[in-house]
Amino acid sequence: MAGLSDDGGINFTRKRNFGETETPKPIVEEQKSDIKHSQVKSDKQIRLEAKLKTAKTINYSGFVVNGGGVMTLLFGLNSIISDPNTLALLNSINDTFDLNINFELVLQNIEAFKMQLIGIFVSIQTMFVGYQDTCKKMKDRNTESFMEVINQELDKAGL
Repeated sequence: MAGLSDDGGINFTRKRNFGETETPKPIVEEQKSDIKHSQVKSDKQIRLEAKLKTAKTINYSGFVVNGGGVMTLLFGLNSIISDPNTLALLNSINDTFDLNINFELVLQNIEAFKMQLIGIFVSIQTMFVGYQDTCKKMKDRNTESFMEVINQELDKAGL
């Protein structure tokens, strides 16, 4: 039982650094300011990374919602509208309730409106991608000003 002391506990006297204490090194004021300056930079980078992560989440969530909407309009609504039984069912509603609704015109308007909705979905998604790109540029340029990045991009384009 070479590693145990007489009372059965761990014997620390055999450890190399036992009982030795390091003398504290004096802290130079320049080191404190450098540490504080690098801490400020890292805090700024942390905030920019969080903003970029939020922008990516918004972009991916928007892609799911907008992409799902486009797929629903293209495949779900389109399969219902293009089904010949749908028009027959709608016309039977006309006959049953003695209505005079032109369902063929309604279906044509839905078809036209569907393209407008798809255009809106694409525009919204493009804005999300642009926001994510701007947040990435903010992080790369180490600036927290959204408008500063926008103005720099406009200057590049000559506007």
